[in-house]
Amino acid sequence: MLISLTGRKWRNSRGFTLFELLIVLLIISVVSAFVGPRLGSSMSNMELKTAAKKIAASLRYARSQATWEGTTYVAVFDFSGNRVLFSPVKAPSDEMNADAAADESKTTGVSKTYDLPKTIQLEKAISDSGEFDSGLFTISFFPAGGSSGGEITLINDRERRYSIKVDFILGTVDLIEGEMT
Repeated sequence: MLISLTGRKWRNSRGFTLFELLIVLLIISVVSAFVGPRLGSSMSNMELKTAAKKIAASLRYARSQATWEGTTYVAVFDFSGNRVLFSPVKAPSDEMNADAAADESKTTGVSKTYDLPKTIQLEKAISDSGEFDSGLFTISFFPAGGSSGGEITLINDRERRYSIKVDFILGTVDLIEGEMT
């Protein structure tokens, strides 16, 4: 016969009672009720931060490529498509006429596209020409290192914001948590 540490026989002990199982299930459900929403919130905030960092890194890359290649790069923020497009701008040749130069100065094709996650939206963009919350907003990076400048604000489904600010003189890109004033 086997004897447990408490002195009771193992044969008489057949497992947990229904009451003990219900108590454990109740504890698990109470803990998950408090932890679940907090975990979902932090995942949404992490997704926003990741998207803001990716856009800031892509803007820095566009500035770097503009200075390295000696050509202008453009970042186009598409509010309706909820995406960002990055592409070089081909400079017009000296021997072309005015009409050909106008066609040639258009972008040479999108070199990079970043679609934002569904829970994140482009909220607004600010530049010297005003504030935008729809349509297309562009920031140009010039070969000398400067840019047209601007500020873009991203928002997630929990109303949390990140702003990406591009300096128009230096072309530097800063990422700021919360909305800029």
